[in-house]
Amino acid sequence: MIKCDCHLHSDLSTDGISPMEEEVLRAIDLGLGTLCFTEHNDYGTNPDGSFVVDTDRYYSLFSSLKEKYADRIELLFGIEAGLQPTDGIISYFTDYLKDHPFDFIIGSSHVVKNKDPYYPVFFEDYPDDDSAYRAYFEEELENASIYGDMYDSYGHLDYILRYGRSGNKGFSYEKFADVLDALLKEIIKHGNVIEINTAGFRKGMGQPNPHIDIIRRYRELGGLPPTIGSDAHKTADMAADFERAEQILLEAGFRTYSVFRSRKRYEIDPAG
Repeated sequence: MIKCDCHLHSDLSTDGISPMEEEVLRAIDLGLGTLCFTEHNDYGTNPDGSFVVDTDRYYSLFSSLKEKYADRIELLFGIEAGLQPTDGIISYFTDYLKDHPFDFIIGSSHVVKNKDPYYPVFFEDYPDDDSAYRAYFEEELENASIYGDMYDSYGHLDYILRYGRSGNKGFSYEKFADVLDALLKEIIKHGNVIEINTAGFRKGMGQPNPHIDIIRRYRELGGLPPTIGSDAHKTADMAADFERAEQILLEAGFRTYSVFRSRKRYEIDPAG
């Protein structure tokens, strides 16, 4: 049984719905032992400043809840950093990620050339989904190289598959093996991990993010045990499909998953 949800957003994130304390109480009801908040910081992506959490306010509220519920659940302080290979964003995160006492840092690619595939107009720049997917993976490879060990886990590695016209129906590892192998090797080289993000199931993909074939190949290349996260933005989605995530973890050849405390990795056996 997976007892830690390591990817979670409260209403402190621009797209979050549920208050942080409600999510803590829901986690306790679910029997989770550890909960890691990973509010959004996509600095430099939106001119209006959205998707950049007020980190001081976040840490203040988190700290009060951590103390209040210390005898009932372990709370961890995390961030989901929206990585981009541009000088201003690189220099910003170089300082920001060191200046706050994060337990855990997810590095995620939400945009390619500052455009988000969440919006259908993104795909108009590409003749087909495969070329869009390749551009996304190539930018992830660039980010993984640039940011090195500034993050701990690379989030929802095939995020773009949620939104393509064909979704993940036409996806195969072989189509993108050259860039995906290079990407996974770059992540592994820095001692980082990937995550199993169960939101893919809620998006109707029949798979987590990333696809199990990516998780299997990551294991073959020597990857360390992944982190597990629901990517919930409301209480109803917390720890969603964790039974399926555990099955995929085992099918990919892992017997443990990873949790980070004070940026140090620990392995947890879901069998207890």
